[in-house]
Amino acid sequence: MRVSKWRRRYWYPAVKVAGVWPLRFHDLRHTHAALLIEQGEHAKVIQSRLGHASIKTTLDAYGHLMPGLDAEVASRLDRLAPKPAPAGEVRILREASG
Repeated sequence: MRVSKWRRRYWYPAVKVAGVWPLRFHDLRHTHAALLIEQGEHAKVIQSRLGHASIKTTLDAYGHLMPGLDAEVASRLDRLAPKPAPAGEVRILREASG
């Protein structure tokens, strides 16, 4: 089966019925990557699934979909910080052993 015939017979009618016209078959690849990013999947997993030889390719193509990463990292680090002692209370921090 030729790609052009498959596209005319199956792809275009399906896309029109789904109400997502125009949509290229390759757009499914980008949608897949975007959904993985939205779910918080690690970039190395996305690289592997898309078959990119380098993570740089993945990050160059999809990095713009990850704008909130810095805020998420800062929030997680804030949760790790010790809570301030209530007024008048003194806390002694012990050195980590190991």
